[in-house]
Amino acid sequence: MDKLIFILVLLGVAVYSYLIGSINCSILISRFFHKDVRDSGSGNAGATNMVRAFGPGIGVLTMLGDFLKTLVALVITRLLFGGEIYWQAMVAFSGFCCSMGHAFPLYFGFRGGKAVTVVGMVFLVVDWRCFAIGISVFILTVLITRFISLGSMLAAISGPITMFVIKRSEPHGWYIALSLLALAVMIIILHRENLKRLVKGEERRFKFKKD
Repeated sequence: MDKLIFILVLLGVAVYSYLIGSINCSILISRFFHKDVRDSGSGNAGATNMVRAFGPGIGVLTMLGDFLKTLVALVITRLLFGGEIYWQAMVAFSGFCCSMGHAFPLYFGFRGGKAVTVVGMVFLVVDWRCFAIGISVFILTVLITRFISLGSMLAAISGPITMFVIKRSEPHGWYIALSLLALAVMIIILHRENLKRLVKGEERRFKFKKD
């Protein structure tokens, strides 16, 4: 692929991934209840806060919606780069842009969620083993500590480590790991306030029920 064409395609991937990611399901669903989830609980536009505000069923529905929108963006990218050996790195890049859209949605005043569900789908499409280890880390952490934020950060960190171990001897393996590392850094930055509360012992423990 010509370098100029590749740059233009890359820009296109970034744009459509961001725009699709900006479709924030928690905000849209909460509006059916004539509310804005960002005015409830933690103020975060994500599945965890939807559970607190509207109950577990609505939280699961929100998560499924976010999974689906991310899958659409990643499948388009997978089809574009399916014949290239670096397709996994491109999917991770697309997922990063989708996550940015989720966290800073164009349609909702750039105030969205923390993109944990989006990153989970990225892991699944890039490599199922990455997802399996990530979701295991998340579940074990939450079961032991009941801190969703800690589970999310540790799961995100597990992604680039897993891909480095799996792909380190393969061509472009480093690119895949670095792309997932960018996602992990983004997740940590988005959870920086949670991290401060964890250090101070003030972080709220999760309860799987409506407040």
